[in-house]
Amino acid sequence: MKINLKSAIDFVIDQNQLPKFFPSKVLNEAESFKVEIDKLDRKNLFELPFVTIDGIDAKDFDDAVYCDQQKDKFNLLVAIADVSLFVKQNSFLDKEAYIRGTSIYFPQHVIPMLPEKLSNNLCSLKPSEIRPVLVVDIKLNAQGDIKKYSFYQAIIESKVRLCYENFNEEFEYKKNLGNQIKDSLKNLKKLTELRLKKKVERKALNFSTKAHKFELSKDGYVKKIGFGASMKSQKVIEECMLLANECAANFLNLKMKMCPYRIHEEPEETKIDNLMRLVLKKNFSDKDSKIDQLHLINSKVKEDDMFTNSLILQAMQRAEYSTHNIGHFGLQLSSYCHFTSPIRRYPDLIVHRLIKIILNKEKVSNFTEKDLEEICVNSSQLEQRAENASRRINQILIISFLEKYFGERLKGFVVGVTEFGLFVNLEKFQISGLLHVSELKKDRYFLSNNGNFLYGEKTGTKYVMSQQLNVVIVGTSPLEGKINLKLDN
Repeated sequence: MKINLKSAIDFVIDQNQLPKFFPSKVLNEAESFKVEIDKLDRKNLFELPFVTIDGIDAKDFDDAVYCDQQKDKFNLLVAIADVSLFVKQNSFLDKEAYIRGTSIYFPQHVIPMLPEKLSNNLCSLKPSEIRPVLVVDIKLNAQGDIKKYSFYQAIIESKVRLCYENFNEEFEYKKNLGNQIKDSLKNLKKLTELRLKKKVERKALNFSTKAHKFELSKDGYVKKIGFGASMKSQKVIEECMLLANECAANFLNLKMKMCPYRIHEEPEETKIDNLMRLVLKKNFSDKDSKIDQLHLINSKVKEDDMFTNSLILQAMQRAEYSTHNIGHFGLQLSSYCHFTSPIRRYPDLIVHRLIKIILNKEKVSNFTEKDLEEICVNSSQLEQRAENASRRINQILIISFLEKYFGERLKGFVVGVTEFGLFVNLEKFQISGLLHVSELKKDRYFLSNNGNFLYGEKTGTKYVMSQQLNVVIVGTSPLEGKINLKLDN
């Protein structure tokens, strides 16, 4: 059964009880805002050549950057749309944003956390538009270490909107930009190279995952499936956002002792052991730390090895929000939070409110650590719902598309072993199907004690994790998320 994008989205929205529209009182509140810039008591940064750099399909621009370099020292300014100026605590907008938790992204469609009047207009840092922002002003030394930082409320005008896709390998933009913008971009590139070295030094993990990209017909059916490539220009913005988020967590930790931290626990020892044996053909070592062993695995895997990179990612714990700071294992940071996307993530909006309470020397009223923990739990759950919904849409579209591959030999790798069969990842499409035991060589199969392989009672045939197999698709059910496979020897 072939399914188009609209049908897939409708199905997933109903299945997950996702919001379909904003209540009228929320829309009315959003429409009521009138910003009088000249009445805002803020630092004026009109003259600085801030730019936004996003994907070509982006509609909400919540961050703009500028970087200056003097005598090998860097001054990075990250300006984030001041969403909290509009979305006040306990307002209709705030309550709706809490219920949604995050924007949900599908191909060619988004379910936003905030109404379009805010997300695509008043809170979007559009070029040549004056916008209120919250700035983190970061001073770094010649080695790229943070020496000091400050937060303040400001007004900026983004000079130009740039897209990742239009930079070349030297991080030079194809447009004819002014010297100030060109200098800032060169400084950003230099700083990014330093920060990426810092990442390696602290053994932060580099998860190289590539998102599916769909070429759709006019009526929404998949014509072609590809994968998004990682670009240097993306790394630049990623490092700027990491710096801003790290400073925000540190600031709230020092000034308020309260923050919706972004935490990431260590993975389980058994999962690292599985990865060590799969990638390095070694067993887990008690002598080396988990991060040392994972960093070694990470360093041996090529960026374009989507299969192994996906296995590393699957071995990790889920990152989540919490008031209990245990650090971020993947980034190897002792404190981290989300600050840079208040248009589309509720915890970022809360971080903005807390920072502004400090800047304005206000008292924290009607807001306790217990309240914050409830927000963290709710946001973590809603984030997982959003991820599952996005993944489900992709799954439906891919499986529907695979009907044309019935009977064709496809290369796959075993990614899961159960008593009833093997889950095989189809390399060409990066999606898994079930190879039932009934489709294996005639024998009686048993699951090993450690759950890593199936073995035949009579033949001794083994099917192990990461084993390459040639398979054929024999059946699909897009809405159930099922692909049935058989061996093609």
